[in-house]
Amino acid sequence: MNEILNKDNNLKSKKTESIIENRIEIKEEVSPEILESLKEIPLGTGGLIVLKGPNIGEKFLLNKDSFKIGREADSDIFLDDITVSRKHSRIERIDDAYKITDLGSLNGIYINGKLEEEKVLENGDKIQIGKYVFYYTFISNK
Repeated sequence: MNEILNKDNNLKSKKTESIIENRIEIKEEVSPEILESLKEIPLGTGGLIVLKGPNIGEKFLLNKDSFKIGREADSDIFLDDITVSRKHSRIERIDDAYKITDLGSLNGIYINGKLEEEKVLENGDKIQIGKYVFYYTFISNK
């Protein structure tokens, strides 16, 4: 019985090995199409652009104070991927910045290849959630 509990606790403390072992590699340069679409994001507004996964180039404007990301149908950013938890993460605006927080997902969130529980996002961060990789941009209007 103790062996089963220890195994369960070890699984909870680690993220799914397949996600850890198969980190998505991103080229250092961003395609010209993505760079062009960055110009469409208004000053003072954050945005996510899909770099890898379904719908490459799709943009999500962060134009409200809080965004739910997950596999649940009512998510603000719906990700149809079995490695994405129903309630995977949340992005919330804090003054002139955005913070991403893992909501206890099974596979976690990776920011620039590093597993993070939460992080204040910086312009150019690459966020991996399941098989999706997003490029985060925020250009202050100050």
